[in-house]
Amino acid sequence: MKYLLSLLYPLVFFLIWGCASYQGKIEHFNKLYYEENQEKAYDFSKKFIKNDLLWEIQNGINAFVIGKYEESLKTLDEAETLLNKNQAQNIFSSSFDNIGATLINDNVKSYHGNIYEGILINYYKALDAMVTGDEARARIEFNRANDRQRRAKEYYQKEIQADLKKNKDNQTKKNTSSEKLDTNTSQEQVDSILNSQYSNLKHFKAYDGFVNPLISYVSGLYFSLQKDPKGIDLLKESYGINHSDIIGEDLVLFQTHSASSKKYTWIIIEDGKSSSKKEFTIEMPPIVVDKKIYYFKISVPELEDGVNFYTSFKLKAKNAKKFDEISIFDGVIANEFSKQLPYILTRAIISAGYKTSLQITLNELFGDIGGIVGALFSATTTFADTRITTVFPHKVWLTRLQNYQGKVILKGNEKNIFDFELIDCKQKDPLTQTAQTDHLKICKNTDNLIYIRTTKNNIIPKLLIGEKQ
Repeated sequence: MKYLLSLLYPLVFFLIWGCASYQGKIEHFNKLYYEENQEKAYDFSKKFIKNDLLWEIQNGINAFVIGKYEESLKTLDEAETLLNKNQAQNIFSSSFDNIGATLINDNVKSYHGNIYEGILINYYKALDAMVTGDEARARIEFNRANDRQRRAKEYYQKEIQADLKKNKDNQTKKNTSSEKLDTNTSQEQVDSILNSQYSNLKHFKAYDGFVNPLISYVSGLYFSLQKDPKGIDLLKESYGINHSDIIGEDLVLFQTHSASSKKYTWIIIEDGKSSSKKEFTIEMPPIVVDKKIYYFKISVPELEDGVNFYTSFKLKAKNAKKFDEISIFDGVIANEFSKQLPYILTRAIISAGYKTSLQITLNELFGDIGGIVGALFSATTTFADTRITTVFPHKVWLTRLQNYQGKVILKGNEKNIFDFELIDCKQKDPLTQTAQTDHLKICKNTDNLIYIRTTKNNIIPKLLIGEKQ
């Protein structure tokens, strides 16, 4: 028994420390990124990127935001390579990882990523390429992002069903002690938990097809401005989800006025912070076997709503149009999370069954003290995997204005937060870098796309398409 305890205590300490360590790192990063200084957030996240997909994504997108475009491309390339490797062997991880996750919890696995993150990796790489003037690279990355969206539904149907079957097959091979338990891993129990605890996920039916309308729209706009006919289909795809008036007008504009001499400026705002995860614990009724009472609980992740930094945006400009919400990232994340939940719940129930079986076995071998040790192990190793990338926005807003000569002011929550000037460019210089001040001078003679990222204390603008002086 002393030998058993000598093994158990370090293991429990390591697991608890590991969970707390991640939580502390991500909270510190979020504070730096959203409330203080994105440069410091970049330096902090760079410490953890080696072979860690979550931090590679965080750092790569952070690099884009602060204007380190080459570093962003390099880091996101590495993230994409790792994500592709994970997906090739099944995004739900290797058999070795799954054994550890079932016996302990999902946090022992490396972060394997999500389909939506892979799509966004390619999307932000496309934005990097646009800012640096690499048109060929931008086309490649947009094509990859849209291809991932098309393949996502088929991938999840195939992989989740395969892993659910594997988990259930493994459950039937439990040892004699575990057969004393009725863990009831039936589909009915999983459905009951889904319906009672995750009913809010049904609010995002519009995102069932794994299509993020932001990706479809920006790539559609990019291709349409290059007079590539594939752009129209992508704009239609985005419009079919969000029914944005602006996107509907864009469809008419590009289909009927492609040769028009009129020039326009589009403004896309990424605002807020996307969904996070928290732990939800279900305390199950105690199990009685041979007059002994055994501890039994499951811990699973649930989504917390994303947060806005602004609730409204307006332009002070000639013939200004209202802003439309074109993507809610909560919906994108919730859609994929809902597809993973049956798998997560099934494994959590099976894991609880194994741990309760361990209590029974230890009790049979070492008496009440053994049972207590087993209960301690179960209680201190039952944690939900709440890891999630936090650099993405909560909502994306869009507007468009017809170019004229003069100043344009952007208001957020009725306050002036950014302005730029449309000017008649006598000499057109290709965009080579993002302006370092809040006051941009942009050519009214060209079509332009302005990207803006908000944080709690900052407005970060970039000219993705167009020319400036």
